[in-house]
Amino acid sequence: MSKKIRWGILSTARIGRRVIPAIHASRNGEVAAVGSRSLERAEAWAAQQQIPRAYGSYEELLADGEIDAIYNPLPNSMHAEWSIKCAQAGIPTLSEKPFASDAPEAQSIVDAFAERNLPLAEAFMYRFHRSMPKSSRSWLPAASASCKSSTAASLLPFRTKPTSGLARHLLAAR
Repeated sequence: MSKKIRWGILSTARIGRRVIPAIHASRNGEVAAVGSRSLERAEAWAAQQQIPRAYGSYEELLADGEIDAIYNPLPNSMHAEWSIKCAQAGIPTLSEKPFASDAPEAQSIVDAFAERNLPLAEAFMYRFHRSMPKSSRSWLPAASASCKSSTAASLLPFRTKPTSGLARHLLAAR
């Protein structure tokens, strides 16, 4: 993995302050740009978060040809609209949760990415935690065609570093 995923951050939302340091600390990612509804706010936030480029609109961020993936931490009511715009721009997206308001909205997002064969993920860290494959192997054999639903609980140790299947997929697509 010699190349890094160049992330664009779609907004200056507070949650980004938790995600951006993780991207900066990763071996396979870098935050390349941030977009905001205000150029002044984007520039201030970019300087504070050590992000090289800032844009005064979300559209400008999506038009940046040097972005490999978008992190979408916009308010919940904006996730669908802007995730679909990311798909239309041809950019894989990691959307903060909840990624949609209802099932039809979720389907429209999934369809937009599927039509373009682009990766899309919802920001649930546990999905890529290294303990999950072992955990799912323990209950998958018990599942059958007659199973209508299933409930599970998992406790994850936070002393370990999670591995990212999404990151591997994005790097392989480059």
